[in-house]
Amino acid sequence: MVPTRPVEGSAIWSGPARHSSHADTVDARTLLWVDAGDLCDDPAERESLPRIRPGLLAAYCHPDATEAQLTLSAKWMAWLFLLDDRIDEAALGRDADLLAAHLHDLQATALGTRTRATRPMSRALAEIITEASAGTSEVWQLRFRRHVSDYLAACVWQAAHRQAAQVPRPDTFAHWRRGFGGIMPTFDLVETFDPVERTDGGALPSCVYYSRPYQELLIAAADLVCWTNDLMTVDKEAAHGDLHNLVLVTAHDRLQDRRTAAAEVSAACARRVGTYTAACRELARLTAALGLPDTVQAHADRCAAALRVWMRGHLEWGLRTPRYHAGTTRTGRD
Repeated sequence: MVPTRPVEGSAIWSGPARHSSHADTVDARTLLWVDAGDLCDDPAERESLPRIRPGLLAAYCHPDATEAQLTLSAKWMAWLFLLDDRIDEAALGRDADLLAAHLHDLQATALGTRTRATRPMSRALAEIITEASAGTSEVWQLRFRRHVSDYLAACVWQAAHRQAAQVPRPDTFAHWRRGFGGIMPTFDLVETFDPVERTDGGALPSCVYYSRPYQELLIAAADLVCWTNDLMTVDKEAAHGDLHNLVLVTAHDRLQDRRTAAAEVSAACARRVGTYTAACRELARLTAALGLPDTVQAHADRCAAALRVWMRGHLEWGLRTPRYHAGTTRTGRD
């Protein structure tokens, strides 16, 4: 079954989705990078990547980025896809202690506690961090590293729940869903891809980044990406027996059928769009009240707008590639 448009009629679909003209080139460059780094464990992984098209995802989510920026984003996406699929499709993803040990080298790389990465995925992560950090402030670098570390920790949380055959509680699931979705480090790149200028080495000032309105719009955007993902993948996740999907968590908690739970998640997405929109308005008032330079205010506004482009681009990519289709494996194979 091909996924339908989630949250049909929602403001998240307003306007056409644009994508960069560099998509094909970036896909090709990313595959060369994967091959050069020996990142694929078996031929099936390598075969699936051209169909998933991480370069097209980057092109939709960052339509105004440079070719170099798109290549960085696509490398990060390809790395995430490979690691997620290895965890989700193997016993590794159902043994928290085994997974924690497996991810130890990656955690050390993410946190910078190991000076030399030795394994292919660790070397690739070190390269991504180095490339992403070039010319950025220490504030941004620490934030990015912490978010990558949080992603890895959330994968272990997910494995622990699978191992114990426990369905997550709805009141805590949203937080961990953002974590194992890898969305926060992905959104960090939005700050440094600003096409106009890089204020303070690409990082928003802490008084803006950690303010209530920016955190509200950031989390709303992250939830929208994760939840619309769950709406598109619910049949696929159910077929795999993986209940780490907001639709399935909602259905289990409220004793609902899948269609009813999906309607509730769609309604929650619509409310999240409202939260994002209101937070954008409040952010503009906050930056003015703080008396920040016009360049900082403009950077914050562009970051907020770019998050909406990211949400829309992710949806379009999800409908145009086989990764989220029911009837395929997590690596996109039939």
